[in-house]
Amino acid sequence: MRTKQVRPDKLDFEYELYVYKDHDEVIGKKFIAFDFRTKKVFENFAYNINVIPNIVSDKNELSFNIEGLSAPQLDFSRSGPAGYIYRFFDYKNSEYTLMISKYRKNKTIFRFKVSDKSIKLTLDPEKKFIKVITEEEIVS
Repeated sequence: MRTKQVRPDKLDFEYELYVYKDHDEVIGKKFIAFDFRTKKVFENFAYNINVIPNIVSDKNELSFNIEGLSAPQLDFSRSGPAGYIYRFFDYKNSEYTLMISKYRKNKTIFRFKVSDKSIKLTLDPEKKFIKVITEEEIVS
């Protein structure tokens, strides 16, 4: 008798990107955090997402290339999603273009607007491999 094969649930997105404002207590500056997480939760390790940032502040362009996952440099294991956080300190209250690619392919372009009170997504394409969640959506 054959056993039924168990398949994991199909995920809508591979990654989530949380974009929010925060404050660094050590240097005393505000920044915008780009908090990348996998949708998949790993049982034995909380892996790191390898991301290559490319920031062009004077053109309001931010791009991140997701290169894959790497094992953490820890002596103990813990479960959780893989993650990576980039801190963008020199931001202005303006509109930014955010390009996210995976292995230098699958490019997806978003736009978001930064104001004193919030960060709001102004362009959210239908076809994408990552879901961008701004602080407006995190609070609600």
